[in-house]
Amino acid sequence: MIHRLHLVILISAAIFLSLNIASAEPLKASGLDMIEPDEYEIFNAVLDKYDAFISFEKMTISEKRLDNAAIKHLTQSGVQVDNYLAEDFNEKNSRSYELEKRFSKKRYFIDESYPVLPGSGKEGIKISRAGFNKEKNQALIFIRYQIIGPQEAFYEEGNFVFLERKEGKWIVIKTAMASQRYY
Repeated sequence: MIHRLHLVILISAAIFLSLNIASAEPLKASGLDMIEPDEYEIFNAVLDKYDAFISFEKMTISEKRLDNAAIKHLTQSGVQVDNYLAEDFNEKNSRSYELEKRFSKKRYFIDESYPVLPGSGKEGIKISRAGFNKEKNQALIFIRYQIIGPQEAFYEEGNFVFLERKEGKWIVIKTAMASQRYY
């Protein structure tokens, strides 16, 4: 008798839970949950200067932040970053996101095979999410470019790229180098 009572309670609980789950509203995707189409337009505007055969990290950069030093550097470089844009950039780049293949040129992810000539180096790009101002007509991203040469020579540079939307297109306004190293 006790087993039947437990069974009835378990079945009732399961039905109750399934009704609550079925009636719950679906989670709405926000700008934090997914990479917006505007961001891919920005990526394409920035990446047009790079060869299509440069491989990409499949995940966005998550370690880059706009702290006081970075904002001061950008200001000295002629880029005015308002608080809304800085907060949007920092919030979106608090973790990594997977990139989709939504680029204007054929691009290869680093984990895919892509054509490399014998004796040549390997080039790679890592990119951050875009931070937008409140009006969504200005944006800022961070891009890291790396090359490892055939003799294990290494070069890396990191740049903040400031863009504005003009006549419906994202245009690169200013690039500010944030770091550079080589050996």
